[in-house]
Amino acid sequence: MDKNAEIMTDDKAMTKKIAFPRLAILVAFSVAGGLLSWLASNPIGLLVPVAGFACLFDRKSLAIACWALAIILLVIFAATLMGPVETGPVLVSWAIFLAVALGCIGVLGVCRPTEETFAINASSPSIGEQHPPGLTAQFLNLVHPEDRDVASHASSRAFWSGFPQIVRYRRLQPDGSYAWAELRAEPGYAISDDTPAKVSAQHLPWSITNAIGETAEATRTALVLETIFGTGWAMDTTGRFTYATPNAQTTIGQTLQEMNEQLTEQDFLDGGDLGWKYIFHPDEYERVAASLRHSLRTGDHWNNEYRLRRVSTGEYGWHRVAMRPTRDGEGRITGWYGMSIDITVYKQTEAVLRVREQELSQLVNMVPVHIMRLSGQGKPTFLSKATLDYFALDDQYVERPEATLATMRDAIHPDDALRLTAALRHGADHGDRIAIRYRVSGADGVYRWMDSRAEPIRDVGGNIVEWYAVSLDVNDQVLAQDELRLAHEELAKATQAANLAELSASIAHEVAQPLAALLSSSEACKEWLALEPPNLDRAQQALQRIIRSGNAATAIVGRIRALFAQSADAREPSDIGRIVSDARDLLTEELLRHGVSLEIDSEAELPTLQLDRIQIQQAVINLIRNGIEAIGQRATIRKLTIRMNRIDDAVHTAISDTGPGVDPSAKIFEPFYTTKGHGMGMGLAICRSIITSHGGKLWVENNEPHGAVFIFTLPIADQPRLGGELR
Repeated sequence: MDKNAEIMTDDKAMTKKIAFPRLAILVAFSVAGGLLSWLASNPIGLLVPVAGFACLFDRKSLAIACWALAIILLVIFAATLMGPVETGPVLVSWAIFLAVALGCIGVLGVCRPTEETFAINASSPSIGEQHPPGLTAQFLNLVHPEDRDVASHASSRAFWSGFPQIVRYRRLQPDGSYAWAELRAEPGYAISDDTPAKVSAQHLPWSITNAIGETAEATRTALVLETIFGTGWAMDTTGRFTYATPNAQTTIGQTLQEMNEQLTEQDFLDGGDLGWKYIFHPDEYERVAASLRHSLRTGDHWNNEYRLRRVSTGEYGWHRVAMRPTRDGEGRITGWYGMSIDITVYKQTEAVLRVREQELSQLVNMVPVHIMRLSGQGKPTFLSKATLDYFALDDQYVERPEATLATMRDAIHPDDALRLTAALRHGADHGDRIAIRYRVSGADGVYRWMDSRAEPIRDVGGNIVEWYAVSLDVNDQVLAQDELRLAHEELAKATQAANLAELSASIAHEVAQPLAALLSSSEACKEWLALEPPNLDRAQQALQRIIRSGNAATAIVGRIRALFAQSADAREPSDIGRIVSDARDLLTEELLRHGVSLEIDSEAELPTLQLDRIQIQQAVINLIRNGIEAIGQRATIRKLTIRMNRIDDAVHTAISDTGPGVDPSAKIFEPFYTTKGHGMGMGLAICRSIITSHGGKLWVENNEPHGAVFIFTLPIADQPRLGGELR
């Protein structure tokens, strides 16, 4: 039987079916309009049937009516211009009526809806909600009774296959008529955005057969499957179809007669072929046919997967099928029923996941890290390629977990085995993450340091179901750290030796100055006492200087001892002017011996400074003595000047001489650097260290017109001011 005998898909057939209701309504409108026009003696009442015509008929009919009214309107317009004057008012009245009618039909025709598209299953159903949510009884009441199965099956196919389904059906209109509409049935769950919709080829022919024979039970079961899954078929015991859904026939482009056509002299069970051979992928048919023949002969359940050609696109889609036999009271097979689900989306998703898995596996194997996954009981379920290669394991580690763990356990360094075992046991008992560094030997027998981390994975109940662990080879890093540590130790020893040499030179340099002053004052005292008569006043002054020099030497030694004892810095509010004056007094004899004058220029009321008097005084003495030595014996101007003034939050002290000057870029502040033939190169280095330790700075500049000026700054302490006092 042809498809058109079962379902009307042609607009003309549908029009015949609903012609009587439309004609009755149009007659009623015409009678009402004629009566209104007769009572009003005006053709305007005829607009009622015109409006009914515009509401009931489709756009094509309305377009024909518009053309007819337009032609009549032109004829009346011409008759009005060329006809007698007496007929003019009547013609004008009819012309107005026709113009209004033409406008009415045009407006109603434009506003009339065309073929509609409805989507169902646009969202996922909630738990316990009937699926599909859009295919409700209310919706099905709007669908033509002959098209309800089409919509229902499309919804089922969308749900089971994952492909949106598009079908045409007839939808009830407000006026009681039916109009063709398009239904898009969605799967009801998330799918890829590029998943194409399957458009039903309803225009293709399909058929049913009245000769179902003993497959009546199989056919009834197939109809039940069709209701649930949107697909189903029945087959006799020779491999011929006795029922297939209309959608299945239009999808593959074969009617039942074409599917059951015998292509060879042999029957299908004897190795022959039937017409449905052409719908299979060439690589699939022989395998599918052989397995189907086996089931038809033995009665075994038939489950299979294969690719079928879709006639509308020529593409092959994957299908998963199941077929079962029906039996009579004696157990004899009477037929077969089955169903298939389009699993193309599943296959595509599976292929994408397989590619992703392969990419992830390649990425894991490319990373130079040992990656492991273990069960909650500690048995390995995954080892990366780096791990397998390191321990020389094969791919059978999952089947032999105990042997794998024994191999890895034996590779641990004996000195680290107990510590590692304790850490693993603690992590397993308490479920804590594990972090440990240990040595493990590889297949080459060489021990290497590994830095390992393990993290437990828990289920919703808090139970550990898996462990993920990574081990990073840090052997090179550990060896580099050991080498760096040894280098630091060697450097520390060398630094200690250099510091000892520098300290020895510093002590000798610092103690030599007050001792030299002491000897000089002693010689002077001796000379004053040797005079006749002895100059007791001068001798007493010399003795006072001897005492001060001795005290200075004692203080220096005390400061050095305090430094070694790591005692607190003896800083106290001090007057920088008095410190400079004391330094000048200590060097009076040396200034006189070298014939150098010293001038001190101090700003009035300099602020208090938090200083170690002894250290700052020693720095000032060193700088003054450097100035004396720089002037030498050949200088014509033999003068030192010390200026002290406040600039911002510091006190600047500048000690200038009239010597040859220095190169500011020279390394004169570095230890053991000297420009003197007999110098040790420690004086300026010590001075800078002292000034820096007090939070100040020391630098040198050239003094104009000649000589050098050493400038140092000291921060101002937050103390009351002391008057600058010079002696």
